[in-house]
Amino acid sequence: MTARPLLVTSLSLALAAAGCGPRAESERGGAVTMDGARAAFDPARPEGSLLLDADEAARRIGSFEWTAGVEWSVTRQGSAERVRAVERHRLVQSATGEFSVELEVDPGLGEGSQTGRDVIWAGKLTYARGRWAPWRERPTDHGRDARRYRGESFGLFADLLSLFGPRLSIAPAGEATVLGRAARRYVLSLAADLPEAAQPPETRVFAQGGPDPDTKVRLAFLDGAQAVSVKGDVLLDAQTGVPLRVFLDAAFGVKADPRARIQVALRAQVKSLGAGVPAVAAPKEALPDERKPRGIADALERAGLKKKDEGDKKDEPKDDAEP
Repeated sequence: MTARPLLVTSLSLALAAAGCGPRAESERGGAVTMDGARAAFDPARPEGSLLLDADEAARRIGSFEWTAGVEWSVTRQGSAERVRAVERHRLVQSATGEFSVELEVDPGLGEGSQTGRDVIWAGKLTYARGRWAPWRERPTDHGRDARRYRGESFGLFADLLSLFGPRLSIAPAGEATVLGRAARRYVLSLAADLPEAAQPPETRVFAQGGPDPDTKVRLAFLDGAQAVSVKGDVLLDAQTGVPLRVFLDAAFGVKADPRARIQVALRAQVKSLGAGVPAVAAPKEALPDERKPRGIADALERAGLKKKDEGDKKDEPKDDAEP
């Protein structure tokens, strides 16, 4: 593939920023009381509601269906080229804890370059597939990776907001109605520049020789992202504080390359609530989780190298422990 040094690598780092190093879902959410329960929604302090995870949102508002679209574009001063990528997310979250999450990524490289994944957590079992692959059971997951993938999708908004730091301004802007529910509207904007904070000591560990070139560019963005503009608003459920609709347009510079400009547009919303939410169920005809590809196993058996007997099974990998 033809190299487009800054544009391609900047776009890849920008895409990574939406899910790179996301906070664990248990770390998102509103303030926590002494007994571990989530604090009630305080309209005067909406910041905690912007960080709610999917489990807490379902506890507050019940079953919901949520969708989001994110468009990334990267340009560089002096070049007419523009790199664009689009992410599409969908989450169906049941009040009982089961969920399905879908991700589709179009990196803007033409037909056939689209990727994605689908994950279902149902009946205490994880099912997953790549965009072009069949469903498979994932019995050793116990929902751990399923929840991580869900967090990377539903936590898009929170992860983007973290890039603005203390410069993000959130101001009340009246009331609205979403899906028949009363909502409070807040406008997002960028506050004036603040004194640059001291950089924390480097704690990341890399292989000998340091990070590869792509990783260096990603780190250059994550460590040196400079918010240029923010425009958007969010509608929070008036009773629970759950975000019902999000609109955000933002632009970033890169400290290591002042000519680079990264723009992101996020549109997310709760599509349905309660009885209108599709049921979450295990996929039909899901294949078993084969640890050894059948083609290799069949070849070994034809060669006389049969499967281990019961006495040798102690050496086979075991299921992961329940998290």
